[in-house]
Amino acid sequence: MLSTQRLELRPMKNEDAYHLFMLNSDPEVIRYTGDETSKNLADAQRILTDIVYPQFQKYKMGRFSVFLIDGTYVGWCGLKNYPDIHEVDLGYRFMKKFWGQGYATEAAHACLKYGFETLNLTRIVARSVPQNVASIKVMQKLGMT
Repeated sequence: MLSTQRLELRPMKNEDAYHLFMLNSDPEVIRYTGDETSKNLADAQRILTDIVYPQFQKYKMGRFSVFLIDGTYVGWCGLKNYPDIHEVDLGYRFMKKFWGQGYATEAAHACLKYGFETLNLTRIVARSVPQNVASIKVMQKLGMT
């Protein structure tokens, strides 16, 4: 588990499938991701089973569920290993009502610290389409170029 002044980040669990479904079913939230909206809870559970859990098992990294200190679900943030291209990617996705409050930057900073200091990574990348100005601003605040 990782924590910041306002947030707690922990590896995703089965009970997070509902949160993931709600997050991924909002067309505005996934607008720039290239993903399709989630159609049902089974879609979210498949993401956990097929993508999220194997990342933590193999690489000790993955997308963390992000909560406010009071337990309110905010979204996810974390690292994903792409061994085929030798890259570790920083990603984040938050519920729309929490946009613009600095949570993405705060959570992403904690994940970068975890990657560099705990996992001893030497490079972490993040990508965004040019239209996703908010995501690019987060990367810039983190010192990414």
